[in-house]
Amino acid sequence: MNYKNLFDFLKKQESILVLLLILISILTLILFSEKPIYLLVINIVILVLYFLLSNRPDKLIVAIAALNFAFWGVILESFIIQKTNFALQYKENMGVLYVPAWLFTIYVIFLISAIFTYDSIKALLK
Repeated sequence: MNYKNLFDFLKKQESILVLLLILISILTLILFSEKPIYLLVINIVILVLYFLLSNRPDKLIVAIAALNFAFWGVILESFIIQKTNFALQYKENMGVLYVPAWLFTIYVIFLISAIFTYDSIKALLK
């Protein structure tokens, strides 16, 4: 295990951006859990800022993959909610889908975080 590689990886601009993305999204969930429109708008803004500031050479691929992941994640979660007789319910939902709109942005952030986790473990094991 190479902790120096991991530390160097965590000091990079991209790592700091992802960590800020995660922390801000957690903070917005805490502060605006009763205001779903705020959650959606704030998460869209921080995602746009992330992609504008990111220097990943593959950010278009990450964006497309994240949107695909979020789309199917929301569809699947809605299906599971419906098929489990609404064992899980959100205060707000999108009508036809049984999940709130802001959850789509959380799935995008989740995939970006998963890629970050993969990259950080790869740096650690180099």
